[in-house]
Amino acid sequence: MTVTWEEAGWERLAAGVGRCRLPGWDCTVGLVIGGDSALLIDAGSSLAEGARLRGQAQALAGRRVPLLALTHLHFDHVFGAAVFAG
Repeated sequence: MTVTWEEAGWERLAAGVGRCRLPGWDCTVGLVIGGDSALLIDAGSSLAEGARLRGQAQALAGRRVPLLALTHLHFDHVFGAAVFAG
């Protein structure tokens, strides 16, 4: 099943590139999907938010998202990172 960016609550910016504005803290998360891999940029403010973002990113990429980049160490960008362990 193919999920569109909009159905997942994301804004498509270009082919394979999108962003999602998170509620509450005005944090923006990014996703870049390439031919062989995918990169999520920032992980949200909680484990639950991180898990939701991971699931959405995997649905959009059609595969596991193995790469995570954290832009800076504010809690609303990093606390969800633990769900990406391994």
